[in-house]
Amino acid sequence: MDFSFRGVEFHSNRIWQLAQVEQAMDFMQRFSMNALIFHQNDLIDQLVFPLKYFSDDLMWKRWPVRMHTIYNNRKYINKIIRDAGRRNIDLYLEVKEISFPDSMLELIPKLRNTDGTICPNNPFWIDLATERIEELCEAVPGLAGIIVSLGTRESKVSISAGECHCERCQNTSRENWYYEIMKALYEPLNKSGKKLIVRDFSYTALDQSMIVQAAKRCSPDIAIALKVTPHDFYPTFPTNPKIGHVGQQPQYVEFDTWGQFYGMGVFPASIAGDIKSRLIECRKKGVNGVWFRTDWEVMYESSVANSLNMLNLYAGAMLSSDTDTKLDDIYRTWAENGISSPMQSGSYLGKLVKPTNPEAYKFLRAFMEASWLVMVKSSYVRGHVFMEDCQTPDTLKKAYDMMVNIHGRDQWEPSASKLVEATKENIKIILEEKTEAKELLSKLPEILNVEQLGLPRETVDELEIMMDLYNYYVYAIDVSAKACFLTQCAINDSSTENIEAAKKTLPELIECKERIIKRLEGTEYPHYIYWLLDESRLEKLHEDLSRLL
Repeated sequence: MDFSFRGVEFHSNRIWQLAQVEQAMDFMQRFSMNALIFHQNDLIDQLVFPLKYFSDDLMWKRWPVRMHTIYNNRKYINKIIRDAGRRNIDLYLEVKEISFPDSMLELIPKLRNTDGTICPNNPFWIDLATERIEELCEAVPGLAGIIVSLGTRESKVSISAGECHCERCQNTSRENWYYEIMKALYEPLNKSGKKLIVRDFSYTALDQSMIVQAAKRCSPDIAIALKVTPHDFYPTFPTNPKIGHVGQQPQYVEFDTWGQFYGMGVFPASIAGDIKSRLIECRKKGVNGVWFRTDWEVMYESSVANSLNMLNLYAGAMLSSDTDTKLDDIYRTWAENGISSPMQSGSYLGKLVKPTNPEAYKFLRAFMEASWLVMVKSSYVRGHVFMEDCQTPDTLKKAYDMMVNIHGRDQWEPSASKLVEATKENIKIILEEKTEAKELLSKLPEILNVEQLGLPRETVDELEIMMDLYNYYVYAIDVSAKACFLTQCAINDSSTENIEAAKKTLPELIECKERIIKRLEGTEYPHYIYWLLDESRLEKLHEDLSRLL
């Protein structure tokens, strides 16, 4: 094995669906993967009270539903641990800290500042963190460990949010805050023989470095988890520069196989080659383990399990065992095991369909790789994230926020955002990129040759529907990008020529919206199809750009 820790991550409500979990564990057992990860921000709060503050009497009096839910959740998680153990799989919980039940603010209202903010440096949070972990270790004794994000603004209390301006916060460094919280989590976990893995989910390179330094101060046993690309799962970004630079700490690397930033599994894309090259790089840099995300917390009913992107999970499983594995062997193994359609919602656990043509894997490989190029040239702009969670932007500000601020590259590639400035030269390249995406897309049906795969008629029909919807998706991105960049160009230089060029894009937005409405009228597809093709965002973008122009 090239990596000692090889995991699969659930990051949606699938963690509470036994059929989904068992299906994943069967897959993991087949490929000798040994770490199942349940990722839910407040998962510890779903398993502990803590009893120091929430006695049974109080829970019966005020929150009986939460009390019964916690006891039920414990039984479920302990069953998963037993089932996983029989397959030589460990269970880890992945959370964002500091978290707490909302009812805590009712018990201790002084936790809120007078302006409504919460001070992350209140000593109470250290005590609470320790108390919660101690109770968790008692309630779920077979748990292997905790994976925690401390540098994210998504937790209920975090110094990264920068909302509290009290004297304590002004006089406490972020690194020291990370260290104190880390220590409060590590000590009870270590005492119970459980592992602490700290993730680098941070918005800046500076915060990323602080978290690593805090872990070094706390214990050499604390593992550092680094996303394969900095900040989030953007396959167009360079490899996370922190990989290989965490000192003596064990280091793990995370991958996304589902497609949070490239089609959400509906419009498929192979990153198998990318996974291979980055795993080879990780191995050379001393990485101890890797894991692979299969879904996303916001999107229900969709995962790699009901997507052609299941190919990416096969790639992760096989390549993490042996990075010399040939890509053709991965595609062949995937096809021989059977493929699933994104046009069937995930909880139905649709039956895998095996192509009867022994050469089908070759068609599928050519298609998946070509589709990835379509994704790169459509939903990204010169490698920058243009879409908002795979939806077209609904304002000009949102488009630039995605590219430059929220998902910006400048932190890791100085001046990278200059590539998306609305200059004449850049716009020419950007529009050519979108044209190339449409041209590549038009060739996908011929590349896939779906009639020749040897699939049942129902599956063929579903794949053809997906391909048809793919056209509407890429067209919507094309007209949105053109409208955004030409409008920004007109704002920068309000010449008559620039303004008129931008105004010409406005009818295209409305035309695209009407086309999507007509195409989806009367259809009964999985709900995430309507998320990806949300025509209301085109209307909002039209309104915003019209106002600006």
